[in-house]
Amino acid sequence: AELARAPFDEYAAKAEKVGGTLTSVGQKLLPLSTSIAGLGVAAVKTTADFDSEMSKVSAISGATGTDLDKLRGKAREMGAKTKFSASEAAQGMQYMAMAGWKTQDMMDGLEGIMNLAAASGEDLASTSDIVTDALTAFGLSAKDSSHFSDILAAASSNANTNVSMMGETFKYAAPVLGSLGYTAEDAALAIGLMANAGIKSSQAGTSLRGAITNLAKPTDTVAAAMDKYGISLTDSSGKMLSLRELMEQLRQKLGGLSEAEQAAAALFGKNAMSGMLAIINGSDKDFEKLAGAIDNCDGSSEKMANTMNDNLQGQITILMSQLQELAISFGEILMPKIRDIVTHIQNFVDKLNAMDEGQKETILRIGMFVAA
Repeated sequence: AELARAPFDEYAAKAEKVGGTLTSVGQKLLPLSTSIAGLGVAAVKTTADFDSEMSKVSAISGATGTDLDKLRGKAREMGAKTKFSASEAAQGMQYMAMAGWKTQDMMDGLEGIMNLAAASGEDLASTSDIVTDALTAFGLSAKDSSHFSDILAAASSNANTNVSMMGETFKYAAPVLGSLGYTAEDAALAIGLMANAGIKSSQAGTSLRGAITNLAKPTDTVAAAMDKYGISLTDSSGKMLSLRELMEQLRQKLGGLSEAEQAAAALFGKNAMSGMLAIINGSDKDFEKLAGAIDNCDGSSEKMANTMNDNLQGQITILMSQLQELAISFGEILMPKIRDIVTHIQNFVDKLNAMDEGQKETILRIGMFVAA
């Protein structure tokens, strides 16, 4: 018996040692387990928030199935590489969807708009509104978003204005300019020249709109003044001049006159005069600098966005967006399991709700007895 007990005692001692070791390991792993649980909660919450924003995109745009998966992937891609999170990218898509953009439009336009928002410091909502509205006015499409964003970025960084104020100017002037076939580039040049003289935002928009309307549909007085100074919206063969060519013509024909003579020319109307004088009297250096920047604008918004984020605060902001993408990648693994659990709980609650009053009263009595 003693011989038999010896191996048993030895085994018991080893088992006790192993048990103690496992207990120790468990205690050491407990904080890690808590952290992992916390990570899971954060990941699921982040993913749920993102899913909620994408559901809004689906509801507004009508995108479902493969199309919604594409948009979801694009939002996550932009969230991982810009200062904006995936959820913010989804919010940007909502504004594009409200403008009537479909899946491919949003796929084409999102990056340009997000770069412009990052470059300008504006929020995605207002930037989306500015770009989508102006593109429509100039007869452009979503695939032109990146280039249009670059135009605004180049103009705002080379003239005394910003994207928000330019957007306000476009709101008033773009429909008229677009209807005449004028380009967004030339419109940005005009807006920048006016801004350099302190004519900005809605004031610039109403001034530019009024002046061009006066020249396009001249009264007898304006028509006489146009003939007197040799001003025309068309060339000698009747072909429509571009807005830049018209501005160059105005600068050439009226630039040598005094401001009193320019005002007396009565070409633009009283309310539009100050804005047009800014274009006519702006220096050649400013005109050429701004025109050159706009003509070579491609990549401007991305370059400006990178410059804006080239600091600790910018790095931290981008890091937070990257962390959200990491959380979503974890959350997508957990989400099916969580949704399954919630479905079971919902079914259980439905059964409880379906009970009659007598059954519910019985459960309450049992509960109070157990509590007592």
